[in-house]
Amino acid sequence: MSKWIYQTNGFSPDEESCVLHETVFHNGNGYIGVRSNFEEGYPEGLKTIRGSYINGFYDFMKMPQAEKLYGFVEEKQTMVNVADTQTIRLKLGSEEFSLFEGTVLRFCRRLDMEKGVTERSMVWRSPEGKEVEITSRRMASFAKLPLFTIEYQVKSINYSGQAEIISVHNGEVSNYCNPDDPRVAGESISHLCPVRAVVEGAVSCLVTSAAVSGLLACSAVCHQLSVPAEETKETAGHQITRTFHVQMKPGESVTLTKYTVFTDSVRRQDAFAWAMEEMKEALDMGLEYWYQRQQEYLAEFWRRSDLDIDGDEETAVAVRYNLYQLLQSAGRDEFCNIAAKGLSGEGYEGHYFWDTEMYMQPFFTLTNPEISRKLLSFRYRTLEEARKNARIAGHKKGALYPWRTIMGKECSGYFPSGTAAYHINGDIAYAVAAYYLVTEDRKFLADMGAEILFETARLWMDAGNFHEGRFEIHEVTGPDEYTCLVDNNYYTNACAKYNLHWAVRSWEILEKAGTLGPVAEKIGVTEEEVDLFRKAERTMYLPYDEKLGINPQDDTFLSKKVWDLNKTPKENFPLLLHYHPLYLYRHQVCKQADTVLAHVLFEDMQSRETMEKSFDYYEKITTHDSSLSTCIFSIMASRLGRKEKAYSYFGDSAKLDLFNTHHNTGDGIHTANMGGVYMAVVYGFGGLRVKEQGLFLAPYLPEKWNSYRFTFAYLGSLISVEVNRNGCRLTLLEGRPQTVTVYGKRYSFTDSVEFPMMDKEECGESDQRISRMESTPRYDAVIFDLDGVICHTDAYHYEAWKALADRLGVPFDQQINNLLRGVSREESLEIILRHGGLTTLTEEEKRRACAEKNEIYKGLLDEMSPADLSAEVKDTLDGLRAMGIKLAIGSSSKNAKKILERIGLGGYFDAVSDGTNITRSKPDPEVFLLAAQYAAADPEHCLVVEDARAGIEAACRAGMDSAGIGDAASCGEACYGMETFSQLLIICGKP
Repeated sequence: MSKWIYQTNGFSPDEESCVLHETVFHNGNGYIGVRSNFEEGYPEGLKTIRGSYINGFYDFMKMPQAEKLYGFVEEKQTMVNVADTQTIRLKLGSEEFSLFEGTVLRFCRRLDMEKGVTERSMVWRSPEGKEVEITSRRMASFAKLPLFTIEYQVKSINYSGQAEIISVHNGEVSNYCNPDDPRVAGESISHLCPVRAVVEGAVSCLVTSAAVSGLLACSAVCHQLSVPAEETKETAGHQITRTFHVQMKPGESVTLTKYTVFTDSVRRQDAFAWAMEEMKEALDMGLEYWYQRQQEYLAEFWRRSDLDIDGDEETAVAVRYNLYQLLQSAGRDEFCNIAAKGLSGEGYEGHYFWDTEMYMQPFFTLTNPEISRKLLSFRYRTLEEARKNARIAGHKKGALYPWRTIMGKECSGYFPSGTAAYHINGDIAYAVAAYYLVTEDRKFLADMGAEILFETARLWMDAGNFHEGRFEIHEVTGPDEYTCLVDNNYYTNACAKYNLHWAVRSWEILEKAGTLGPVAEKIGVTEEEVDLFRKAERTMYLPYDEKLGINPQDDTFLSKKVWDLNKTPKENFPLLLHYHPLYLYRHQVCKQADTVLAHVLFEDMQSRETMEKSFDYYEKITTHDSSLSTCIFSIMASRLGRKEKAYSYFGDSAKLDLFNTHHNTGDGIHTANMGGVYMAVVYGFGGLRVKEQGLFLAPYLPEKWNSYRFTFAYLGSLISVEVNRNGCRLTLLEGRPQTVTVYGKRYSFTDSVEFPMMDKEECGESDQRISRMESTPRYDAVIFDLDGVICHTDAYHYEAWKALADRLGVPFDQQINNLLRGVSREESLEIILRHGGLTTLTEEEKRRACAEKNEIYKGLLDEMSPADLSAEVKDTLDGLRAMGIKLAIGSSSKNAKKILERIGLGGYFDAVSDGTNITRSKPDPEVFLLAAQYAAADPEHCLVVEDARAGIEAACRAGMDSAGIGDAASCGEACYGMETFSQLLIICGKP
């Protein structure tokens, strides 16, 4: 069987199997989802969840609270079953086709993940002996999101006579309910009110209104038959039935193509007109055209996203299935997101949780960043509701995202494990940062991302407080829902710390780009407020227990009684269905990864030893009752070198839905676990990290596999990673050259590069920050920035720019001057003009202004002399040269050589790369790569010395280690921070 096809054979009439496969073989495209119900229906009394859904379409429902306390949620949104257009019944003479009567001679269901279709094929013998072969092929179009099609073919084997194909378009539908399961709706309600029923030629159209929200949903249906037929039509209530009468003979086939278009008023006010437009285009192009577009879409998707495994075909299909389901589930616009069950069922009522950002979005960020951007745009669109939610919770500033929602309002009725999970703010901030690290999409940051980061950071400042020199956060709930309302949950505090860090970083990035003004003015964020963010980040309290050497889950967790999982009856799992919440809260027992998840995401906050001891501790008390858990334990086990355990946890995750291991896949797929499976391979086995310091890999091969391969995007490039028994190969499929740290060593590659496999023991702590490497590296060459490192010309630059700014009539001060560090002359002028609001200069006038500044500056440089070179710098340079290390300059200045002459270093350096021979300024790595080339040194054997963050970033991109001095000494991306210039001698290996 192909790895692209998931197939089941044989018909099982039992209820659990039928409902399971309704989920497993559902069709979706991020906008619509249709469960794979039998077209012909089921016997009376057999459970079925017949549903079609529109992502982001909802109704409101009352959620009465027994205690009427302030802020309690009393109304929720719920996903709505919008229409039933699946129904197609078949009659052969007087007998009606049903798999539950007669004899099923052959039955097969399959999902083709290359073609993007599901198929159900069967050979059926009626009680009277009539035999037919029936094939139903379904598609939710990725090319035209409102379009769903059914191609229903009947082939006679031995039957001659009249056949009727009865197709129903039903707008009188309701949602599924199960009062015994808290994960689905507890009451059956019909959310739809008929608004309009229209038949225009062959097209029937039903418009319905959600009863409380008032939103409109429209379903349009049209049929095409492969043979001439007599047609009858019946309208009853909000239901339209068409019956096609045909004559059949053995060997002949009849095919009914049923086109359905779903639209809504969330996106366009006139849902009816929209549906008719979409239907016209669908019919004009024809089904084969849409099949071809589907295949083309998926070919590109798999080119960017495929994760292939050789040596375990069952797992390979399961993993690919998971990725395909993520694609079917992910919203494609700002009106929706990814529901916990995708669009496959009504579990969790179609709500969006933190699952998206922490488990599913990493897949899209690394493979299809544009989808990731759309998912984040939903969070930006609902930011105002998050601000309102924060006010309800008592916060005067900031935004608090809802724990579960569809349109932005909180839907959680049980606040201890709902609204109190403030970590969702940090989760969303993490996703914003992750997207930026992969794309460097500064426009997104300016338009949406920074505002999210600032408002979520504000929430932490109001929710927490400084106490005895540290920042603490009280009365929150972490990911573990068996432990609620605690102080200083480790995961929450770590998320908050990272959130605050990226609020500061986004301020710095936008300020340097000159695009900070609009968002800062819009929400009133100030530099003083950002300084508080920085202080809170620096002093954030992360609980640590000296005795056990672990990070406690919270301040009181370790003082509770330990739950003995080995003595808990198997039938009592999941615990939430068998024990009162208070009983759970009083024990050391975890529903899922909590502190371990924090260590996976924020490994640089703790030592390897602490993470290892914590993993051992929490493993004994975690039930994995949540589908979000085993994948995280797999990743952490991989990082700790526990390969067998990592694979065991991974296997539990990979096949969760196909094997229905949690016995609730019938309610819908577990989308977060599916994203976790991807992370377990790429982050776990592949050892991939994307950090501010750059790209990191530390792959290994699970023993049961022969090889595996995955592809990911990074800074506009597409990179393939292939791991087999011989080693690892990285291939640049498209885009510009990139730099990656593999097993702790940096490499630049422009095409393909191979590495021998290295065990974790050999790697040591290569997964830790490069700045923590214990061994002292030696370098073939050291490349210096000039200004601020070798000498100081910033005063001359300031005077020259000030003189020009005064002539142009624009303001210029030291704050603006700080933004020009490491930036080319032309870009510096643009920054000055943006801050001064001067937009009328022509390109020629700008060119003359740059030349004018340069002439002023060169005149000032004439005042320089060897006295501007400190003895410490000269002695250090001589010491490095005596060690056999080549010395080079990498400066954006076009006057570098003149400056070197003036300070007595003309001809001293082995190579000079400056503004006269580069086309891109820092943080582009060009200036350093050229310096290494001129010095005949490999980039990975070079050290860059810089005083600006842009220069440190450029060094990282060049695949070079970096040492920060001055303002860059505390830069997180730098490998070393230097207080004095002479420290270079020690860094470079001088005894």
